[in-house]
Amino acid sequence: MITGFLRRLTSFARRRREARRARLDAGLARIGNRLGLRQEADGGTAERVEAVCDIHPTASMVRNIYYAPDMDGHAEPGEVVWIRLAGDGVEARDRAILVVGHGMETILGLPISPNTDHKDEEGWLDIGSGSWDSSGAPCWLCLDKVIEVPELAIRREGAIVPRRRFERIANKLRSDYGWG
Repeated sequence: MITGFLRRLTSFARRRREARRARLDAGLARIGNRLGLRQEADGGTAERVEAVCDIHPTASMVRNIYYAPDMDGHAEPGEVVWIRLAGDGVEARDRAILVVGHGMETILGLPISPNTDHKDEEGWLDIGSGSWDSSGAPCWLCLDKVIEVPELAIRREGAIVPRRRFERIANKLRSDYGWG
């Protein structure tokens, strides 16, 4: 009688442990998916895949713009996130974008570049240096293109554009592209 009870108790404890482990594995998989990581069959982690995104003229994506970085939930306007993109004849790499809005399951962002060629180009705004460029180089923001990318394809690192700098960007979008 005691043996049967101990066997049932042990079995119950094992099932609870397995259920807890399954919930933990599912949660970790969701986090990995959110970070753009794929789990390999051998348990290793694969490199992030290239993001599938749409590029729109900024004037065609008119919306109200507001500053609301919040590192607890979805990527919000004012945050800098990274997407994996290939350039013209260049291997895919992570590129920073400034979040300026949302779609249903997508975010809208403006590309950030440290390329000094953009200094005098029309449609680019000097945003200075920040945590969006690890070398500390000054950067420029492309104002005339909006990248729409699935939120699951982004990587977040906690980078935020300071409010005053974001307001300068928002005012440019309002005055030059009709945003609200």
